[in-house]
Amino acid sequence: MKEIISTKIIKWFYDIHGPLDEYRRNELNRIGNNIAIFLLSINLLLSFIASLLMLNTNNSELTLDIVVSVLLLTVFASSGYILYETKRHHLTEIDVEAKQEGKTKQKFIKRAIGLGIYFAIVMYGLTILIDWLPNKGALIPLLTEPSTISSAIFSGLIYGLLMGTWEIHQIKSDPNDKKATQNHLHQKYWLILFIIIIITSLLLMHK
Repeated sequence: MKEIISTKIIKWFYDIHGPLDEYRRNELNRIGNNIAIFLLSINLLLSFIASLLMLNTNNSELTLDIVVSVLLLTVFASSGYILYETKRHHLTEIDVEAKQEGKTKQKFIKRAIGLGIYFAIVMYGLTILIDWLPNKGALIPLLTEPSTISSAIFSGLIYGLLMGTWEIHQIKSDPNDKKATQNHLHQKYWLILFIIIIITSLLLMHK
């Protein structure tokens, strides 16, 4: 049965790889309702606090900093809650046969690399835009700024690494399969080596 667009969006947003059955849909509805109530309460409280600050201090810069900071915190809190609940209720787990585990992980590694590149490009563009908007000066020096490029690369590597590690961790196979267990150990060793290489490269880059 072909999935409708709304179902694809829900699965993409919550990182659901299997079928969206009734159990998963009910749990996702509960998680979404809790987040909606939380965000509505925070927005009402934030609007009230921002109004009080403007009336008492007339400091628009301070008010904007507080509003933006609180909004960012709510985004991080909501994302953390989603990850916690989907993990606790096994909503994002992927059941695969032991012989298909390697191919599935390779698929997620390629996806993580793509996400890392995409995130690095977005961060690079946003950093340039934020630096350019206040004065609207020369754009070329901003495009070639070493700190901007290294920061974007660092952000992309960390994001790709986290997403790849998270998605690979969701794969579940037969724990009694000795070959699968050996593959898990080898992948952990390669992951540790990969992290060491990234940290070393970043340190050399900043010197």
